[in-house]
Amino acid sequence: LYYYGKLNGLNKATLHQRMPGLFKLVNLEGWENTKIRKFSKGMLQRLGIAQALINEPKMLFLDEPTDGIDPVGRREVRDLLKKLRDQGKTIFLNSHLLSEVERISDEIAILKKGKLVRQGSLESLISRDHHYDLLVESEPSAVTPICEQLSVPVTAQNGHLSIAIKDTAQLNALIDELRSAAVKIRGIIPQKISLEDYFIEVIESKESQ
Repeated sequence: LYYYGKLNGLNKATLHQRMPGLFKLVNLEGWENTKIRKFSKGMLQRLGIAQALINEPKMLFLDEPTDGIDPVGRREVRDLLKKLRDQGKTIFLNSHLLSEVERISDEIAILKKGKLVRQGSLESLISRDHHYDLLVESEPSAVTPICEQLSVPVTAQNGHLSIAIKDTAQLNALIDELRSAAVKIRGIIPQKISLEDYFIEVIESKESQ
């Protein structure tokens, strides 16, 4: 850390002031005098993040920070990145571990052959437009005819009903009809897919060619 700090033009007093806080931030307190060849891969990754933070940047660019790390190490790095995000740091994270990206990121960009093909909030990208899980306390047989009457496609999946809605007006009409039929609605939940599934859809679609 001292070496990287000097490369960034920081003086000795500033470095001695910042280093203890960085060791604490990346959970490496007590390891200050240990040779890094004894560090695990996860510890090395966290040390690398501390090095990147030595000059207190507002923005971080990280390339595969959890690659090759065991599950415990991945969680430690993930928790650290969340902590930095909550402190107001902007983090550009490049990773093929999409499950990790999904747990950390607010905004997503997908590149294909060097070109940006999708960009947006995580929530907007993985939500299935107009597809919902309908949770009711009645038997599906009481709901299906009402859906068919309003031309709402419905299927039973894992103990709940999956519906496809054209627009808000159709959704409101369905809710009104279900209530009129004394069907108790416990919830209408927008369907989502994993970021990995969405990524595969985008990469394989002709639109992104």
